[in-house]
Amino acid sequence: MSGIPKSKRAESKLEALHRAYVLRKRITAELMATFGYSQRKLEEHIAGMIAHIKDDEERAKTSKAIRDLEDDFDCWFIRRERDRVADFCQGITEHLRAANTIYPDPKNPAFEAEVTERRIEMDRALICCNKLQDELQYLAEVLPADSG
Repeated sequence: MSGIPKSKRAESKLEALHRAYVLRKRITAELMATFGYSQRKLEEHIAGMIAHIKDDEERAKTSKAIRDLEDDFDCWFIRRERDRVADFCQGITEHLRAANTIYPDPKNPAFEAEVTERRIEMDRALICCNKLQDELQYLAEVLPADSG
């Protein structure tokens, strides 16, 4: 490692951190767009659920009841999932940044501890990546969203 003191070193240009920021920015844009939630898909879903009802009045009443339940669930669900996804994205950049600020120096008696701590932070970032991937996959399967 470098013989330059930490305070004098330029910040490392960690490509993974830069990519994590780009990913976070793109996911944040998607969160702002409500995960691509589609009113059209919701209406198609409701239409399929009430297709067997013959009476127009009963169909309208059931349609409204389903829509109200779906809207309530979707608002709660989307709000909760937005928070989870945003937290995972934040965790990735947070742990990558923390790892990138640890500069193990072989001359330092704490070298092994620094290497271990840096590795732990990288592992924590990877854990957040895995959680984010799982959550996005789940959302893709659950939410009525337009593809593309």
